[in-house]
Amino acid sequence: MHDFENFFSIISDYSKVGYAKINLLDHTGFAVRQWYRNLGESHDTPLTDIIGIFSHMHPDDRKSVLDFYEKAKAGTERFFDGDLRIRPADGSDRWNWIHKSSMVTAYQSPNPRLELVEVNYDITVQKETEAELRAARDKAEESNRLKSAFLANISHEIRTPLNAIVGFSDLLMTVDDPAEQEEFRRTIQKNNTLLLQLFSDIIDLSKIDAGSFEYTPKPVCLYQFCAMMVQKMRNKVSEGVELQIDEDSPLDAWFSADSGYLNQVVTNFMSNAIKFTHRGTITVGYRIDARQQFEMFVEDTGIGISIENQEAVFDRFMKVDSFVQGTGLGLPLCKSIIEKMGGHIGVISELGKGSRFWFTLPAFSCIPTR
Repeated sequence: MHDFENFFSIISDYSKVGYAKINLLDHTGFAVRQWYRNLGESHDTPLTDIIGIFSHMHPDDRKSVLDFYEKAKAGTERFFDGDLRIRPADGSDRWNWIHKSSMVTAYQSPNPRLELVEVNYDITVQKETEAELRAARDKAEESNRLKSAFLANISHEIRTPLNAIVGFSDLLMTVDDPAEQEEFRRTIQKNNTLLLQLFSDIIDLSKIDAGSFEYTPKPVCLYQFCAMMVQKMRNKVSEGVELQIDEDSPLDAWFSADSGYLNQVVTNFMSNAIKFTHRGTITVGYRIDARQQFEMFVEDTGIGISIENQEAVFDRFMKVDSFVQGTGLGLPLCKSIIEKMGGHIGVISELGKGSRFWFTLPAFSCIPTR
């Protein structure tokens, strides 16, 4: 047996397998250095300060080991096999994993003795690999679920304007009243625009998801950009709603951005504000702070968004009001664009009082004011 212990002492340093032979009654015995290391203990720590204490072991795992010891002493159980969490000897907060196998054997001798033979080895890498595989599996399952939900939603979103286009096109052929014909044409055109926007959003999202996002920043005069956006959207607002530029936005601020994507995000913000604001104001503005951090926002005095809906408003196909036409992809697309540019996006809203949609972009994109 002594030769075996010497042999195990040599190979344990290479295999990282710890071995110990212990008298379970008085906690004395022999253990190789690797056994101590695997338990997070120093090799010169007395066995009597380790057995039954296991100060580096997770409390739940320690209980299972101590329960086994009691059953072994009672003669009701001889084997233990399990995975245990151990704090490493360096004092870090992480948990390492070891696998521990134990076997007890009673020996008849002048002194009562209950011998415990233990083998332990580190399985931290294995556990981390298992966790990564589970995460990958869960991600794949979630991806499949989202794809199924996407197809279900997209079929509905396509069918709705398409039915209107087909239906009113048929009706257009049956009426003679010019006013009625013009109303049908406007309805067809409105749904045609909605359908084209849906396809455009799907294509843009697909490009971003596929990693083919191309960002070409160029200097943009922010005040001129906001003035252009206000002019473009002015004829779409309800009567009694004022569309304006925030008066605190600096006139001479410039920003390095892809104007196409900037236009796309702000257009989505303003379109949503126009849909849900029937009186008051819609304000577009921007800020550049002392750290050259850039923020742009669209603020309205519309119906607002409940707290529970604020959490999901950037989810795909999420609509605050299902009776208002829209693709349900605009804000998710904005989120993807801003995050790809290294920024953040969000909303501050109070139901019945209005909303403020905002995004920030990194300081490196700012150009000193002129």
